[in-house]
Amino acid sequence: MNDSTDLSRRAQPVILVLDDEEIITTALSAHFQLETDYVIECYQSPHDALARLCKGPVDLVITDFLMPEMDGLEFLSEVQKLFPQMPSILLTGYADKESAIKAINQVSLFQYVEKPWDNRHLLLVVRNALQNKILRDVLEDKVRELDMLLLERDKLMAHNEMLHEELQLAKNVQQSLLPTSLPSVGRFSIHAEYLPALEIGGDFYDVVPLAGSSFAVMIADVTGHGIQAALITSLLKSAILSFKDSECTPGEILRKINGLVYKVLPANLYVAALVAVIDSVSGQCRLANAGVPHPFAVRACSGDVERIAANGLLLGITDDVQFKPGEEISLTLARGDKLLFFTDGISEVENKDGERFDGHIMAALTEVNTRSCVSILHHLTQSAKKFSCTKHKWDDVTVLGMETKA
Repeated sequence: MNDSTDLSRRAQPVILVLDDEEIITTALSAHFQLETDYVIECYQSPHDALARLCKGPVDLVITDFLMPEMDGLEFLSEVQKLFPQMPSILLTGYADKESAIKAINQVSLFQYVEKPWDNRHLLLVVRNALQNKILRDVLEDKVRELDMLLLERDKLMAHNEMLHEELQLAKNVQQSLLPTSLPSVGRFSIHAEYLPALEIGGDFYDVVPLAGSSFAVMIADVTGHGIQAALITSLLKSAILSFKDSECTPGEILRKINGLVYKVLPANLYVAALVAVIDSVSGQCRLANAGVPHPFAVRACSGDVERIAANGLLLGITDDVQFKPGEEISLTLARGDKLLFFTDGISEVENKDGERFDGHIMAALTEVNTRSCVSILHHLTQSAKKFSCTKHKWDDVTVLGMETKA
């Protein structure tokens, strides 16, 4: 019986199965071959499985938790470094249930399944994971297609002299929405670079003081460009300012802004946004993501560059009832640490081989991990320009960073 789920993106999805016991991988392979048309690749060694993934992605990873060479969480952490959006399922015994639940946040686990598993339940979980990946990929493709269509349209509009005065007015308005200079809050200094693809763009950022010693930082990217996108950023400005001097979480901010933009956004336009709430005294930071590329932390003590795997649904897709902000992530910023945000105008830069800059960001940051935040932001934008091919069609670029005074 073939899997009837609509998996049109790939006629035969490829699933990587990892378990140190060959009897387990054999049983799983036999079950899937009987019930589906999936391509099953089985491994007993995590290192062999990682070597396979280095050659290219698969559609889904299923891994055991307890293995002698490295456990399932360590393996999935390595997988996430290669493919941050790769869906994964963890097989675990009842005694390791707490570790499996913890993995949902640590490695963006799709779901865990307890041993011994029910074959029908496992197949349902696999089908759901594959369908979830399809929907996410389709949405990302559609957003990119819309971005490119709107960019081409706006370029034509920019060449029309009849619109020159309106474009200039919109540019002035948008510039007034962005902070002329970013404040120092407590022991934090904040910096940003903004490079619109056209005269006006759809990126937005701001810093707002909250109650007590806290402040909120927001970075956003409206799909599309030009006047329409710029007008939407004015709504974002009003929305984030409404939280001034209040007590709120990043999730609450995203939820309210989603309610506002859902009511007014034209069809097929969405907003990617990330909000961080930081205590300027303790350095405690909570952040929630709604479609912006993963942020990075640069640790002063060790020099380590950490990708913060925060995920979430774009704003404006669903109403208040259905919208759920991404899982809030907490971290502490010690003295000298830096926290960096950027829009997909950086991460989606392509070279002549069609390779994206997203996979090179960590290396670019590591090269300058001891420099000031301003220098790191500038290095990141310049590295993206050097990486790009001459035919790359640039999107709006915004990079924002904050650092604690050493």
